[in-house]
Amino acid sequence: MTSEPTPRLSGVAGVVLTVRFLTELALLGGLALAGTQLGGGVVLAIVDAVLLPVAAAAVWGLFIAPKASRRLPEPARFLVEFALFAATGVVLALVGWVIAGIVLAVVGIGVAALTRRVAKDG
Repeated sequence: MTSEPTPRLSGVAGVVLTVRFLTELALLGGLALAGTQLGGGVVLAIVDAVLLPVAAAAVWGLFIAPKASRRLPEPARFLVEFALFAATGVVLALVGWVIAGIVLAVVGIGVAALTRRVAKDG
């Protein structure tokens, strides 16, 4: 535990950051869903459903997260985030979830851009 106060989310910035967190969860869920459809059997499907979101979470944790030890500067951080959402959208589309893939990619990328504008994620 630290003695530092936790910042409170309020106003538009709070809403944007909350939606951003939800898009991050949707990214991980979308990769898990796509992973279940990619495997050539039950075991491979389970492995894919676990490894895809774990790999994305590792990239996010290393390079994008606010407390990342190797946090990238802008615009590289935005480009990595863009690539993660775009790749998730493509993978979802490839397994037959076209509309979900498009929506996730567009909303995720849009919220990532909006975060930098409104919530001053820098």
